[in-house]
Amino acid sequence: MGLIIGWIATRTGLGSLIASLIVYAAIAVFAVGALLGYGHHKYSEGRAVGASTERAAWVAQREEDKAKQLAKAAADQRKIDAIEADNQALQGQIAETQNALEDAIRAQPTNPPAIPRSVARAINGVGR
Repeated sequence: MGLIIGWIATRTGLGSLIASLIVYAAIAVFAVGALLGYGHHKYSEGRAVGASTERAAWVAQREEDKAKQLAKAAADQRKIDAIEADNQALQGQIAETQNALEDAIRAQPTNPPAIPRSVARAINGVGR
């Protein structure tokens, strides 16, 4: 390796010792730069893979939550519909009962009940 460095140093026209140090430094800078570049590439690649994995998990969780929300809304709507149906049935029963009571009132005699005069005067005296 030293022979190759020396050959590079003599071909560039620099001195022997200083040229060798400069070539070593250039090789070291190139190696460190290549190593950092490769590390950055792997970091970016891992980050992209992690981001896509997290995005897929987030989308799946969001869809699951939306499905649960829709199922809950459907169950709540079924409860509301059942309550409305019960209410309609009760309203029908109330109407039937009211009609029966009105018919019973109409069937009663129209004469008011007779109160003896002395009782009526006593009630009037008290002030009803």
